[in-house]
Amino acid sequence: MGPSKRSAGTKDDIASTRAAAAPLNGTSLPTAALPGAPLPNAPLPNAPVPAAPPTAPRPRAASSQRVYSPGGCGCALLMAPVVAAGIGLAVLSLGLALLALIALIAAIVLTVREIKRTRSGAGARTGFVIAATVLYVLSLPYLGLFIWFWFVD
Repeated sequence: MGPSKRSAGTKDDIASTRAAAAPLNGTSLPTAALPGAPLPNAPLPNAPVPAAPPTAPRPRAASSQRVYSPGGCGCALLMAPVVAAGIGLAVLSLGLALLALIALIAAIVLTVREIKRTRSGAGARTGFVIAATVLYVLSLPYLGLFIWFWFVD
């Protein structure tokens, strides 16, 4: 394979850099060969070289503006179904508590009516006694647990 066009240009660049660096008397090549750096014994340019403006320290931004958190919104989106399920369970337990309260009121009403009926001389009806007992058994434990978990614990 013969030399490429690029390698021929590179040899010319190296030769011109060596020729420009010859009168530098031992200074390092990278600092003297910079495009804007003046060469020793070279004539000064006609226009003055503008000085760079002094750099003032940049004001620090507030830390909340500098922090980047790509997971901030994603975490909320991941938690949305969990929060929705929690709200649904809370509404369900409130609904069941309302039903248990209605059952307790019905059991109290049935008990009061049966007590009045038996005091008046009539016999107790077995079906109403069983219904009142079942309503007490279903409503009181749930209301006790509901009150414990919602208001005490």
